[in-house]
Amino acid sequence: MSPLRSRRQWRVKGAWRLAGTFKIGRLFGFEINVHWSWLFIFFLVTWTFSTGVLEEFYPDWTAGRRWTVASAISIVFFLSILLHEMSHSIVARRYGIPVSSITLFVFGGVSNLTKEPENATQEFWIAVAGPFTSLGLSLLFGFLYLALRSVEEGAAGVAANLAVINVAIGIFNLIPGFPLDGGRVLRSVFWARRRNLLGATKTASTVGTVVAYLIMAAGVASFFLTSVVTGVWFFLIGNFLRIASSESYQQVFLDTTLKGVPASSVARQDFVTVPPDLSLSALVEDNVLAGHGRCFPVVVADELIGLITLDDLRRVPRDQWAVTTVYRTMTPYEKLRTVTMKDDLPVVLSEMAAGDVNQIPLMDGKRLLGLIHRSDVFKYIQTRQEIEANAAV
Repeated sequence: MSPLRSRRQWRVKGAWRLAGTFKIGRLFGFEINVHWSWLFIFFLVTWTFSTGVLEEFYPDWTAGRRWTVASAISIVFFLSILLHEMSHSIVARRYGIPVSSITLFVFGGVSNLTKEPENATQEFWIAVAGPFTSLGLSLLFGFLYLALRSVEEGAAGVAANLAVINVAIGIFNLIPGFPLDGGRVLRSVFWARRRNLLGATKTASTVGTVVAYLIMAAGVASFFLTSVVTGVWFFLIGNFLRIASSESYQQVFLDTTLKGVPASSVARQDFVTVPPDLSLSALVEDNVLAGHGRCFPVVVADELIGLITLDDLRRVPRDQWAVTTVYRTMTPYEKLRTVTMKDDLPVVLSEMAAGDVNQIPLMDGKRLLGLIHRSDVFKYIQTRQEIEANAAV
């Protein structure tokens, strides 16, 4: 990860994508996405080099040349981050872990693995692949600097700066702050010793939180003593790491405790079905206001043909409710996210997140077996957490 991985670290079950992300292509079979916030980093790096580093060391260069060279440095910086993330993905793929995509955003990048490594050894090698790649790139640019310094001073200076950038990326990611790469290496050590992924994650997450607060403290000190911009940036990175560390543990907790728990365990069978020819006004009067729920399966001859919710209802002007049928307003079956009896709760949560829905049908073919509500899943999770806490005490 460079410099920080997303709140779901390497892995997100299902189709994960930051809002505002766009695909730029595929490389070695991996889908490459860029979040709009990366444009901010591109501009910041270009501006910093053009008006700072290059202007200081090469004052005789024209402004156009400085901006052109600074842009080239930013592009190579972009490629360095991409190679860092791709190394994680390549090693993961060699272990048989599918990678859905690589996304670059304001805090660096994320390799979206579809599942956790199976053991501590896999975790270790996937984690160190990124920093090793960055340090290797640093050596490469260092050799370029040595080769060019007597031939072309400007090109040698650019190579030197890229060497510094990559060594900084590599070293920063080796900080033992979960979910940074160094934090994942630390988790692999705890995992190997304890043979317990959840316990290892909790310890690594605690260390990551401490590291995050230290980075935030360094940011505050820098804000008042040295550089305001550096201070703000360090504080933001530390805060992001603090949140990511906590949520990373929560994600592993969910996957560990919910794995194997059937979707049917939280499915409701007391749902009320409605016919497709029912008017929206009748739906509201006879069902919504009567307290029968906020989501209603639309069923014909025991087959689910769609779902209608209050969100669907709000899209129709109120003066049209009397003449508009449920069929015209519902979300049709073909567009629904569904699960089956063979699916467990992590799959349910993944489907809900992917479709951004609060309920999901439990199906047997086209026959509706139950409705799973997000609130019921959360209640189950809360109960499991309370049981775990009581057991620990």
